[in-house]
Amino acid sequence: MARNTAKIKRGFSYDPANSELDIFVDGTEVLSLDATNGVGVKAGRLKETITNTDVDAQNNTFSAAQVAAGLVTHTSAVGGGTVTTDTAANYIANIPLQSDNQAVTCYYINDGSQTLTFASDGTTTVVDTGSTILTNEAVIVLIWRTSSTAVSLAIIH
Repeated sequence: MARNTAKIKRGFSYDPANSELDIFVDGTEVLSLDATNGVGVKAGRLKETITNTDVDAQNNTFSAAQVAAGLVTHTSAVGGGTVTTDTAANYIANIPLQSDNQAVTCYYINDGSQTLTFASDGTTTVVDTGSTILTNEAVIVLIWRTSSTAVSLAIIH
């Protein structure tokens, strides 16, 4: 049976034949959820609330809490710094990453005067080992769960 969505002002419409849920605001479809295509933003932009974690130190342990907050501003000074990953177990439990291939991104800004280098704590795989963030540079860090006990991290310049 075809859905008549023309009269929906606010609310949702579920199409069981296609396992699709559509959400409407003021007569406009704004969001679509389905098992095949995932989440589709139909109007506007996908937005997220992030909290800045300010790090004023040469080195940093890139904790699950920092990743969950969404933004790290690292003022590197004195000498080149190392950004060491948290444990895979902490990323999995505290972000949380509940299933394999689930991922999260975090913005990382180096507003200091020294280069930062990412390094593994020994349990998280840094895909691009030795990747650096130069002075006054920002990157996107992608972290994804590869198994119930393993996480990988990549730096996107």
